[in-house]
Amino acid sequence: MDFLSWYDWITPTNPFASLFFGVIFTVIIGITVWIDTKKLKTTTLAMIVGVFVTIFGVTILNFIGFYN
Repeated sequence: MDFLSWYDWITPTNPFASLFFGVIFTVIIGITVWIDTKKLKTTTLAMIVGVFVTIFGVTILNFIGFYN
């Protein structure tokens, strides 16, 4: 079983790829928020919300059978 393919950043083919790229994009957004605001609280909130949205989205997609 392949965990990552080169095109998984466009359309993830398994839950691991979705989580991986979701967290990568969340970190990029967190860095952008930090550069813009320089506030740890705002950056932390953006990171936590991003991770929860990623996990929730992967769970929903897995539940409806997107990865099968």
